[in-house]
Amino acid sequence: MRYLIVFIFAVILSGCGEEKIPPPPTAHALLVKKLFNNLAKKEHLPAVKRIQKVRALDSSNEFLIELEEREFCNYYIKRAQKKLDANNLLKAIAIINIAMKKYPLSRNLLAIDTELKQLKALQKHIKLLNSADSSKRMHTQINAVTLFIKKYPEGKILLPTLRKKIKKAFQQNLYEHGNARFDLLCDLKDARKAKRLNQNLNDTLLAILTTSNIATVNKKERTKADLLD
Repeated sequence: MRYLIVFIFAVILSGCGEEKIPPPPTAHALLVKKLFNNLAKKEHLPAVKRIQKVRALDSSNEFLIELEEREFCNYYIKRAQKKLDANNLLKAIAIINIAMKKYPLSRNLLAIDTELKQLKALQKHIKLLNSADSSKRMHTQINAVTLFIKKYPEGKILLPTLRKKIKKAFQQNLYEHGNARFDLLCDLKDARKAKRLNQNLNDTLLAILTTSNIATVNKKERTKADLLD
């Protein structure tokens, strides 16, 4: 019996050790203070990590949930902006896509993703404009770039270059029409030198040439029907 009493007494003593002291309230206050410092300095990633720690104590807090999403998105937006500033559009798009995997419905991310894709399309149009070998193709790309500028006023920086391209497209158009008139002239000459004159063909070619001449801005560039006769 004496041994049983000693054993019970030992068990009681072992359960009477020092209780764990909960962390003082100041620890939470310090965490929140550091969080606000991060927010003030726009240190988005450290802010996200501290928000997650605060949320561990209040996981259903709607304000913290929204704040974490905002700071997370801001961190990736800032990274994307740096890539954009370095003229690396594709990398910027890739960074935003990573963020959208976690927050696919974020309005900020969706808006930026749309703008980056518009910039990508603009780059494509400019590349096609620079390589266009006909006035028709040039005008197609010029119209696309013009629509972009109307939608995004910041694109007005492109206007001086666009005006040069418009002038070049106009000159290319004149050149193409000049060649077309010369080809018509050659066809007219061949038709007139044929053993048997095809009057319908001759009249048709002459009508086309006349119409083309009328459309010519500079009268000196017009082609006379009997120039090669």
